[in-house]
Amino acid sequence: MNFKTSLLVLLLATTSFVFSQKKTNPTPEDVTLSKELKEKYDENEVAILNDIEEISFNFNKKTNKVTVDNKTRKEYINLDTRSEIPLYIFYNDQTTVHNVKVTYRNNKSTGKYFKDEYYNDDELFHTDARVRWTALNFPLQGYKYNFEYLKKYKDVKYFVNSFFDDEYPVLKKTVKVHVPEWLELEIKEINFDGFAISKNKSEPNEEGVTTFTYTVENLNAIPKYEYKPGPTHYRPHLLFLAKSHQKDGSEVTLLKNTNDLYNWYHSLVLQMNDETDTIKEKTLSIIKDCNTDEDKIKAIYYWVQDNIRYIAFEDGIAGFKPDEAQNVYRKKYGDCKGMANLTKQMLKIAGFDARLTWIGTKHIAYDYSLPTIAVDNHMICTIIDGDKKYYLDSTEKYNPFGYSAERIQNRQVLIEDGDNFILDKIPQQNSTENLETFVGNYTIDDEQLIGNVSRSYEGQSKSYFLYNINNLKTDKRDQAIDWYIRRDDKNVILENVNITNTTNRDEDLSLTYIINQKNAVSAFDNELYIDLDYYKEYKGLDLDKRTVDYILPYKIFEKTKINLEVPKGYKIKELPENLVVKNDDFEISFNYKKNNNKIEYEKIIQFKNAKISSSHLDSWKKFHANLKNQYQKQIILSKD
Repeated sequence: MNFKTSLLVLLLATTSFVFSQKKTNPTPEDVTLSKELKEKYDENEVAILNDIEEISFNFNKKTNKVTVDNKTRKEYINLDTRSEIPLYIFYNDQTTVHNVKVTYRNNKSTGKYFKDEYYNDDELFHTDARVRWTALNFPLQGYKYNFEYLKKYKDVKYFVNSFFDDEYPVLKKTVKVHVPEWLELEIKEINFDGFAISKNKSEPNEEGVTTFTYTVENLNAIPKYEYKPGPTHYRPHLLFLAKSHQKDGSEVTLLKNTNDLYNWYHSLVLQMNDETDTIKEKTLSIIKDCNTDEDKIKAIYYWVQDNIRYIAFEDGIAGFKPDEAQNVYRKKYGDCKGMANLTKQMLKIAGFDARLTWIGTKHIAYDYSLPTIAVDNHMICTIIDGDKKYYLDSTEKYNPFGYSAERIQNRQVLIEDGDNFILDKIPQQNSTENLETFVGNYTIDDEQLIGNVSRSYEGQSKSYFLYNINNLKTDKRDQAIDWYIRRDDKNVILENVNITNTTNRDEDLSLTYIINQKNAVSAFDNELYIDLDYYKEYKGLDLDKRTVDYILPYKIFEKTKINLEVPKGYKIKELPENLVVKNDDFEISFNYKKNNNKIEYEKIIQFKNAKISSSHLDSWKKFHANLKNQYQKQIILSKD
């Protein structure tokens, strides 16, 4: 097609689009409504006027499975002069998508084309997830579209929940659940507090179907904050527990209780064919120089951490079934299930009672009292030694033996036990086990702050540091450490930087250097103004607009101690006031004191629960203003 022909086609298409727009332009009422909504939802470019979701259950005689039809229809309105948003539907090999349609406000089809492709996620090495998507353009304020589709689930166990809120504000959301009399279904209402969600239950119709209707109005958009909890912790939703059916007259159990869930998981494990002979020689070579049982466990655990690359893999049944140990060993990569199984099989060769263990990380709000596959998202290995249990998560590359990552601490676990199972909890560790210290001895020389600094890391602070450093290429590591210390400040000069134990999980990590800060001391008349605290941790943690928990990577416990020698000919004129704040989530203190010719500054920052919970956000907001003010204060020295 030549240029003139292409241009003609484009002009005709544009003319057609403009002509069609005349029939679909917003009414004056639409424009007025849009402006009102923009005042209320000023950070959003689009709102959903009406969102109707209908859920019905059927039975597939060919597969003997309970199936689900999930039909959705949304009406969008533009709040800005122009907007463009994506429309998308996720599905996988357990679901299919039908009747996808986008219409104008007059219900005429837009003819929108939806691309269909595999969903790429940086956190997933491989996934069977697919996405159908398109871009939706709103040319005018008040412009409307309707979007509808039907999503079918081949097996009810994969249909787990339905959320009320959306990434855009929702003026009205309706969820209708049509439950046939032959299906035993429990609908759990989660995170309803604070939302005026009404519920209505109909009488069974002629076909024995009871309809539960949930309605809510004026929902804000899902918060776009970083470092927030998983959606099941705070978003209002329904959780569906399909327990049994009597479609053919006799009861067939689906997932009635935890035992049923375990039996399904265990049935997948029984399908595995681990060829342990292929990994026996390597296992024995790993432990040949070990003298104690603990040494053997460590050697195997650390070998898997070091030599098997963790990938996230979600693909049909493979998303639930562990890969065989020989495959993970041969490929040198695996997902959490494959790595847990390799760890288990190696430990069994070494003579230990090692078991596969299912667990839901802190990202999930559910526990094993709920018989649903939504309860867990991870697998580890457990060693049982009499009354003791050792939990090994081989995906946590720099976790030492005896430590569990924050994401699984205090979480319930489901441990395999033949035809039975064991329920237990991962031990909770205190923030004090993650101690990070900063000790600096400073002097002032020609309006420069010069100091010898020693830093050390324990527990999760060490694992977190090692992960970030060792994930960099070797030639980039020194630059990263330099940036970590200097924060890209050209006024800071470093000498004699030394870091120890960057690969040893069992030894404390230490970092020492000499620092010269050219911008920390200012002289005016006969006085010196000193900015002693260079890093000013959490100064930028502004949570003024936040409404949900702020999640930290681990329970933080930081201690800073700086000794400043007062130069000869000067005396202390003014020290900043001390500052202390304490609540259930965090304790932070600043303390200055004189000690002969020295100033001793001590700062302690402790986040005891690895989060600032929504109930303590107001405390943080009030404290944060004081924190910023504290960091602006300076030590003042005057000449004798």
